[in-house]
Amino acid sequence: MRDNEILLKVEKAVNGGYGLSRTEDGKVVLIEGAYPGEEVLVRVKREKKDLIFATALRVLKPSPFRREPKCKYFGKCGGCQFMNLNYEEQLKVKESIVREAFRRSFGRDLDIREIVPSDGEYGYRTKIELTAISGRRIKLGMRMKNSHELVPIERCEVAPKRANEVIQTLPDILTALKVPAYNFSRREGVLKHVIIRYAFSTDQTMVIFVTKTESFKWGKLVSKILLRNLPWIHSVIQVMNFRDDVVLRGPYKTLHGEGVITETFDWEEFQIPPTAFFQSNYNVARKLMNAVFDSLNLKGNEVVLDLYSGVGLLSLRISSVAKRVIGVEKSRVAVKAAKANANINGRRNVRFLEGDVLKVLKGYDDKVDVVVLDPPRSGAGKKVMKEIVRLGPRKIVYVSCEPSTLVRDLKVLESTEYSIEFVKPFDMFPQTFHVENMAVLKKVDT
Repeated sequence: MRDNEILLKVEKAVNGGYGLSRTEDGKVVLIEGAYPGEEVLVRVKREKKDLIFATALRVLKPSPFRREPKCKYFGKCGGCQFMNLNYEEQLKVKESIVREAFRRSFGRDLDIREIVPSDGEYGYRTKIELTAISGRRIKLGMRMKNSHELVPIERCEVAPKRANEVIQTLPDILTALKVPAYNFSRREGVLKHVIIRYAFSTDQTMVIFVTKTESFKWGKLVSKILLRNLPWIHSVIQVMNFRDDVVLRGPYKTLHGEGVITETFDWEEFQIPPTAFFQSNYNVARKLMNAVFDSLNLKGNEVVLDLYSGVGLLSLRISSVAKRVIGVEKSRVAVKAAKANANINGRRNVRFLEGDVLKVLKGYDDKVDVVVLDPPRSGAGKKVMKEIVRLGPRKIVYVSCEPSTLVRDLKVLESTEYSIEFVKPFDMFPQTFHVENMAVLKKVDT
């Protein structure tokens, strides 16, 4: 063994998908690519005063739940981390990660319910983001693990069949038409990304070209040839994004078809525009939406505030019973879509406010019975949580895709008059370490 290599046994899984172990002197080691119970030889990547980050070089005693990954790019592509672990064990690991995150932050065991599985562990994603790679033949790729380098791919196992047909067809068209792929180092070229969105309930596919420039003279011809090969494509969009630090943002225009795809949940219909957020897993999103609705136990006289409301997925379901629903969302595109969705579904008791959630809350003083929030991965933050406390709703339901920011924000609520009733994990992202959670809190009578 070299000086920066250590033999360790993994104790448990923790947030971020790491296997946790300890050195002989008790220092915590977070190991990438190792599962509970395994004995591994690791290489130290970086070291802090009381923490070591390492990566597994060789598994000496593997978990009995390891399997051969279905994807040939696994280990290179950074999209999936758990594909070499059987699905039932993935669920157990994710549930244990949630339990550990709450136990560590709150110092006690909370009511963590059994994780809700995905209907399918492959082919589930509603959106796939790819980067154009220049060369003699233009390729589409994803980020390498722990790197800004790209891995060219010809299919993605978590993408639906329609998306993979686009991935296999489009590079030849782009190459034949000599579309210049954007070079992020030199900041030259035009085509940055190709995004594929898929609506599972309607079998609608949207192909989005993200360009650095407003001009995309190849757009119409690329669309024409693509549709000749794949005539079922519902819409083709160009998004003009001048920033390199964000993938899907900016003004857009329709090159073919409608500017939206439509997804239905039970009796409700939702139009999804190109740049708006929508949940990554259709079937789990349905389960989550129903779970949020059921947890509210609405009687019909409630005023509900839905923060980070997106295209109105939760707002519209809640408005089927609540007296009034106010959705708050920063994205202008999403707010416009949410208003259209309210009209499509005939909901007159819901309205959507465009603006920063914190600013809107600071100016809000009306009655609120229930607050529902589904913030981005970075969480809502202490200031937003304090504003929610000020409004004094009887119930709060917090949906989160990041356990660390969820527990951080819930600690703000628990330090006041709110208690956590239960937390329910959902496997929104099979093959990855990510896990969605729904936390239900109630106001304690004083």
